Amino acid sequence: MTVRIDRRDAFEFLLTLTAYATPYRVDSYDVGAAWFDRVDDAVARDHRETLRGLTGGCEHILVRLFSLAHDLGAPGTSGQLLDAVEGLSPADVRLYLLGYYSKRTRRRVAPDVIRAAAAGDPAASRTFLADAADGPECSLALSALLAADPTNLRDRLVEALRGWDQAVFRDHIEDVGPLLEREVDRLRRRAAEVAERDFLAEATDGAEVVAEPGTDVIELFPQWVLRPWNVFWEHGTAQIIGVPIPAEHASADPDEPPDRLVNLAKALGDERRLRILRRLTVGPYTLQELADHFGIPKTTLLHHLVILRSAGIVRVGPGPSGKYSLRPEMPLELHRLLDGYLPAIPRARKPAS
Repeated sequence: MTVRIDRRDAFEFLLTLTAYATPYRVDSYDVGAAWFDRVDDAVARDHRETLRGLTGGCEHILVRLFSLAHDLGAPGTSGQLLDAVEGLSPADVRLYLLGYYSKRTRRRVAPDVIRAAAAGDPAASRTFLADAADGPECSLALSALLAADPTNLRDRLVEALRGWDQAVFRDHIEDVGPLLEREVDRLRRRAAEVAERDFLAEATDGAEVVAEPGTDVIELFPQWVLRPWNVFWEHGTAQIIGVPIPAEHASADPDEPPDRLVNLAKALGDERRLRILRRLTVGPYTLQELADHFGIPKTTLLHHLVILRSAGIVRVGPGPSGKYSLRPEMPLELHRLLDGYLPAIPRARKPAS
């Protein structure tokens, strides 16, 4: 298996949009509420309404343009992506957003059913909405896409994306671009130092990566805005993984505490997460098993587990039913982070006798 590591600004562009489309997850994003406030102030109201209206809070809509972004020539800028979207036919833009070119969606719904639904077939639409949606917000978003006029949809989307690029992303990538570039170099060096399995587990912060059948290459790209989440996508024979820049490398300010250290302190300061950790000392459990044990919704539990994973406390196995377990090296990592951030405290001299 070949592992390839590169920077792709078009991916970061789509992830900024994905983050903005899911403000209800602000507590699990390292960027915090301040990022959302800055974006709200910068983006035009009509563009904001278009982007939030198209997604309806569903994180799986605009990220489906990943397939288009992947096929861009170097260097894969946001401008190249916008030109590619504008060059699509209105019908193709809607097919992209519906997931027609997504291998994940095609595993759920036959491609001919997606095409028939997009063409207005009522039976196909019902089948598509029943099998393709990821929760009620995604069902509403997909229903709106099916009902939209394709030309109006394409024109509104292109206008909003170009407005986002000018008002938000250009400043964003100017600040974050050097961090992404440094992280590419660091990941390439690290990939040459350790075994592939260990490298992938380290780069994804504990997620076990299993190549899907037919995969020839695993492509990693560092991402900043959706930290601490990993992003998984498939396109052609490539398995694409967006890995979060580690907290200790996510800022150029040496006086700023590492995000991971801050997240670790937050994670250990929550009673519910401490109860989860205590349960995991017994052994590994799936998300469903933990939800049943604590009697809370899986979405609420997942929020806490993501925080624990991003803090380097737990890890998760592959697939939707992967088991969560404690990372035994966590205490050493906590010591390393504290030791790296806090200067040594000088010992007080004993008074002369």
